[in-house]
Amino acid sequence: MRIGIIGGGKVGRCLASYLGKGLVGITANSLEHSRQLAAAFATEPCTNKELVERAEVLLLTVPDRLIGTVAEQLASEATAMTGAKAPLAGKIFLHCSGSMGLEELAPLQLAGAHVGSLHPLQSFAGGATQLAGVYMAVDGDEAACKAATDLATALGGHPFHVPAAERAAYHAAACICSNYAVAVEALAQRLMSRWLGDEAAAWQALLPLFKGTAANLERTASPRTVLTGPIARGDATTVAKHLAVLPPELVETYCSLGLATTELALANGTIDKEEAAKLVQLLKR
Repeated sequence: MRIGIIGGGKVGRCLASYLGKGLVGITANSLEHSRQLAAAFATEPCTNKELVERAEVLLLTVPDRLIGTVAEQLASEATAMTGAKAPLAGKIFLHCSGSMGLEELAPLQLAGAHVGSLHPLQSFAGGATQLAGVYMAVDGDEAACKAATDLATALGGHPFHVPAAERAAYHAAACICSNYAVAVEALAQRLMSRWLGDEAAAWQALLPLFKGTAANLERTASPRTVLTGPIARGDATTVAKHLAVLPPELVETYCSLGLATTELALANGTIDKEEAAKLVQLLKR
């Protein structure tokens, strides 16, 4: 496949680094940035319109809020240039959003293109992002879904289908796994800094614990099975002590997480229904 990337952010640059000779161009939101990207990835600098002409598959790695706008612009340019009813016939456009369906690509579909999505279930916060072994959600019409599946496989990933109607739920699962884990660690860091002087030292103190937990998670097929701590033991006395001394702004979050943890402990069989009821009563109060 001759692949073009529209969007020069973290996701676009990461995918470009994996595509090698399959990449025929990458564009950004300015001509200068597009030229820099072309030089970095050894491709010819081009505009979006030129990239659509030379590529078979176009990956839209722009921010979610711009996917519809870019799709409309690309469809309008193609129609104005050719005057044909289906100027983009045979082209395949895949957005790389985790939460969006395919409605934002409707202008391209009306112009004759195949449309779909390809979303690597991975964090692109910065640095070298690993794609080998990563699961990648795909969707689209028959041609687009096949292209997305083939591309995911070529990238070393594991393609799986998530229909448009369920993209928001899929994306919520990803956010809980990644974004909310970061939020929880940041809260722990803030609390730990009271005894270590600053947040940098606090994170260094917590990091081995976090890594140990991550290592345990990596070795299991079910995250709940590696649960430890007072709730896993049914130790309501310790939980009550936590609630008595926590800063007020952390209590609600602690209780919400504690209730979810209680469900896991009960499912694991490390506490019984009576112990779970005591914990629920404590955490809801």
